Amino acid sequence: METNNQTNQNKEAELDLINRYTRKKLSEKDVYVFSVSLCDNDVDRDFECFSLSALNGLAALFEGKTGIFDHNAKSTLQTARIFKTWVETDKSRKTPLGEFYGVLKAMAYMVRTKENESLIEEIEGGIKKEVSVSCAVEKALCSVCGADMRKHDCEHMRGKTYSGSLCFAVLKEPTD
Repeated sequence: METNNQTNQNKEAELDLINRYTRKKLSEKDVYVFSVSLCDNDVDRDFECFSLSALNGLAALFEGKTGIFDHNAKSTLQTARIFKTWVETDKSRKTPLGEFYGVLKAMAYMVRTKENESLIEEIEGGIKKEVSVSCAVEKALCSVCGADMRKHDCEHMRGKTYSGSLCFAVLKEPTD
């Protein structure tokens, strides 16, 4: 059971992390804090997946990044900032790579303003709950032959099955 003292310590620790990115010290009443799942190591609709090691590399790269709408980095569409990241693993579930399932989670904050009151309500109500991440990786390896699908000749097509194995790109070594 968490005591009020532990809750207050957790909130203070979160505010300390948030205030690393602010120009003025924000208080609990100034911010809306929420968690988000950014990406995982399961095969997605584009027949790509991150390796578990890539998720861990992305964790450090996403701290301090802003959330935007529709992949548009225009400053007026910057909405939230990520202040903490971690990878959670589920040892009861395996991915097609044979790794334990992992998900890159984050804590983000928004400054409470009149303009974003409805967005906060939509997040709280479960309407706004999906995110899409953008990143760069050094390698996109073929799950069938291991060749880098962007740099080497690879005859395999994402989404096709070869000798009972689904072909997908394994994203490794995040750089940005």
